[in-house]
Amino acid sequence: MAARTSRRLRVVIMCPPGVLLAAVVPSYEAVLVLRAAFEQFARVEAPELDSPTYAELAAGVAGDGELLALAAQRQDGQPAPNMLFGAVQYLLLRGVEHPLAAHYPILSGAEPPPEPAFPLFRAFCLEHREAVGELIVTRRTQTQVVRRCTCLLPVFGQVFREAETPLALIDVGASAGLNLNFDRYAYRYRRAGDEILRWERDVAGVELEADLRGPGTPPPPPPEIPVASRDGIDLNPIDLGDADELLWLRALIWPEHMERHAQLVDAAAELKDSPVRLHRGDASRDLPHLLERVPAEAALVVYSTIALYQIPREGRRRITAALEARSRERPVWQVALEGVHPPSLTLTRYRDGAGEAELLARASPHGWWIEWRNPQARRRRVRRRT
Repeated sequence: MAARTSRRLRVVIMCPPGVLLAAVVPSYEAVLVLRAAFEQFARVEAPELDSPTYAELAAGVAGDGELLALAAQRQDGQPAPNMLFGAVQYLLLRGVEHPLAAHYPILSGAEPPPEPAFPLFRAFCLEHREAVGELIVTRRTQTQVVRRCTCLLPVFGQVFREAETPLALIDVGASAGLNLNFDRYAYRYRRAGDEILRWERDVAGVELEADLRGPGTPPPPPPEIPVASRDGIDLNPIDLGDADELLWLRALIWPEHMERHAQLVDAAAELKDSPVRLHRGDASRDLPHLLERVPAEAALVVYSTIALYQIPREGRRRITAALEARSRERPVWQVALEGVHPPSLTLTRYRDGAGEAELLARASPHGWWIEWRNPQARRRRVRRRT
């Protein structure tokens, strides 16, 4: 068999006048993967989440070797578009002055101008290439989308009805832990503009809404869903008391999603007096220790929202093995909003070392809409034994 050679792409970038910097992308194949990621982002992900700005920028980056080389510096498992766009918005939020800011309503206070944003974006990246690159190398996507709780609430209510005991929650990929406070928010579910379902506290500083698609309706959650413990695990938990870390979370919000800035700030205020415990660690390695520490009398619920894609396949297998092993001692429920185009909302019940998965719904990755499946369509289950 002939030896396979790997072509390397060398991009020469003009930095300050008279200085050449050579940025080396590991391989030609890696560039193709990056280009495909930005093309997919432009064609599918940004339009699905109503961001024409990021659709335009992603399409431009896909055809630009210098910006692809910059984005290639991200850590393994990190989505290149999100990292590049987050790094740029972070610098703008920190006060770097540039005409590009006019295309970010949170900065300009106005609608984006009709002129294309990509030429300004490209100029910004090259003018601040060192700062952008440092952020891409050192940071991670830890998007804290509070509206994803619209997907979690009905499932947590269902688990509580089954278990008839308070929940012990473990959030895998918890970021700042705001979704562990799901029961402190108010919820409204609408179909064609009509309110179908409401769930709220007496006083809630955060109100979340989701549209219902299709004929299915989530089961109404009980008036109270008691929680015995709230734990989250993340490689780099976000401390919202640190202004810089809060700024990074805001930088990961897409330009058109103005309401998410307010939701983030309001949810952060709810967190101040909450008994949430955040643990720094690798869930694929450290989850068993957390599983042993939760209250014995509680219903053990492990959940994740658009987080498992950052964990290598073998790590995800170790998480599943940990849940199966723990279920030999006590029941375990796993709630997952994972996957793409669109994500699936699943509930897996573990008993006696085996898991039984149930597909409950398809949903927006940001919790904007839910398509709840009727009971007959949900009965296909997958059972795996160790």
